[in-house]
Amino acid sequence: MVTNNTLLLFSRLYQNSPAKFSLFINSILEDNEKELNTSVQFKQQERSSSGRVADGVISQESFKVVIETKLYSQQNIDQITGHWDAFEKEDNQIFLWIDKEPITAGYKKQINDKLLVYNKNNETDIKFASTTFKEIAHSFKDILQEFDLEMIALIDDYEKFCHESGLIDNLNNTVRVVLTGNTFDENIKHKIYFHPQDRGYQNTKYIGLYKDKAIRAIGEITGIVDAQYDENSQDFTSYEDILGHSSQTVKDQIKQITKESKAFHGYSMEDERRFFVVDEYYETEYIKTSKGGIAGVRYLDLSEVKGYKEKMNADEIAELLKGEHWGIL
Repeated sequence: MVTNNTLLLFSRLYQNSPAKFSLFINSILEDNEKELNTSVQFKQQERSSSGRVADGVISQESFKVVIETKLYSQQNIDQITGHWDAFEKEDNQIFLWIDKEPITAGYKKQINDKLLVYNKNNETDIKFASTTFKEIAHSFKDILQEFDLEMIALIDDYEKFCHESGLIDNLNNTVRVVLTGNTFDENIKHKIYFHPQDRGYQNTKYIGLYKDKAIRAIGEITGIVDAQYDENSQDFTSYEDILGHSSQTVKDQIKQITKESKAFHGYSMEDERRFFVVDEYYETEYIKTSKGGIAGVRYLDLSEVKGYKEKMNADEIAELLKGEHWGIL
């Protein structure tokens, strides 16, 4: 169903305007340094290799785009290499990977390494490109004009389908609300929240610290780190930036909050943890009116909050929520 809807989107745009389709498909491929010439060429008096001159020629470069659609970033390199047999002798051959999340650098390298060997063994020139459903929607919108009413309605329906199917995360308008009863003060002080590394999480732009029946602070996530600290060597046994690039200050903050979590709360220092870093936490008081606290993580969709605007920063969001009330998230 996802593949059918995506191909229908491509097809309808091509039928509506081949020129706009060319702009659209090349905007998807742009970041991958690929380009397709989908236009038809009209020439007069063109000489052939035999020396004959035809009165007119209508031609088009041949191309084939083989698409692999994924929903959950599954990795199966053997399955992918099998798809490359679909290419024949086209002038331009592109294998396009579409997924919910951007492809990881490691898996992209693995595919390109395999592709290099495949091309050599099969005398092909297949190029690899990747995109996301969100990028498809954005690229489609970018090539439309205000008067393209039919195409605007089409992309609106496609984007709605992607949201409802969980293919496009509303991360820029979402606050991940986490319970921080014990470690709230350390989280604020070091501008970090942490949890076990093997615990799943949904990408969001903001994180909210919950304590005593209210969201008490909000920050914009600027970095995510997986790290394990060794108490004996007083250094990291493993450290990986998942989002952003850690400065020495961030590394020192992670060390300090790890030490304090043991000293103040008895937490093990050797646990593998995932650390969420913010530039600043901003005080707020978004009061929970329903009974009980929160069990685990909750997500606050800011687009449902009265007065919220997408261009607001974390400071403005904290001010907007201050003194307001909410029920179950």
